[in-house]
Amino acid sequence: MSYDSDTLRRLSALTTDFYARKAASFSATRQAPWDGWDRALAAVAEADPALLAGPLRLLDVGCGNLRFERFLAERSTGPLSVIALDNCDPLVSTASPAPATAEIDFRSLDIATALIDGDLERHLPQNSCAMAVAFGFMHHLAAPAQRRALLDGLAGAVRPGGFVLVSFWQFLRDERIAAKAAAATDHGRAALGLPAFAPGDYLLGWQHAEDVYRFCHHATDEEIDGLIANLSLPCREIARFSADGKSGDLNCYVVLRRLL
Repeated sequence: MSYDSDTLRRLSALTTDFYARKAASFSATRQAPWDGWDRALAAVAEADPALLAGPLRLLDVGCGNLRFERFLAERSTGPLSVIALDNCDPLVSTASPAPATAEIDFRSLDIATALIDGDLERHLPQNSCAMAVAFGFMHHLAAPAQRRALLDGLAGAVRPGGFVLVSFWQFLRDERIAAKAAAATDHGRAALGLPAFAPGDYLLGWQHAEDVYRFCHHATDEEIDGLIANLSLPCREIARFSADGKSGDLNCYVVLRRLL
């Protein structure tokens, strides 16, 4: 099943409101790097050993509190130039100071809405970044077309030979989170008058807050296969693995290298 434009916008607005209201407490739980980042960066370094030693231009879609920028600055020796996109300015304002070697150009953008409107590409750099990443964001997109367009946009932002790093949240692997998601979805859909959800789509709350929801999609391995197979630009998958969470498998990471 698919959602109409009005429902997509309502789900996007719901997630935007969640982060605006819970920016401080959410950011407080998102300070340490994810375990998977080191493995993803190791795959990049193996494919291009010189990349982290020279000037590096990065696109970060859904940058949150900029913790990936701090992580990357600590692991690269050259200057870092970043275009960071997100629509939650309070999350960015909670970020720790960027390292002196990092120049960060934060641009406030509602990425999900831009994807609904079909004009994300005009907000992205083209054929120029060494690396483009989207961590902890893909699951907030409610339509398969949005997820396809985002992956295409990331690939189009990097130069030939550049890298795309993406994580897909597979939260249904955790029985506790799955149970919370099912309960929050039943309650939230009834309270908000939302239509039936497609398979893999849920609402999740936050800590003990009432009536605060974010939309989350559990990506299956088959769905990830399909997204990569249908990329508009030629890319080679150089790594795919699971990491993060207590079980070590709640995020599926994909590392792609653009060929042309």
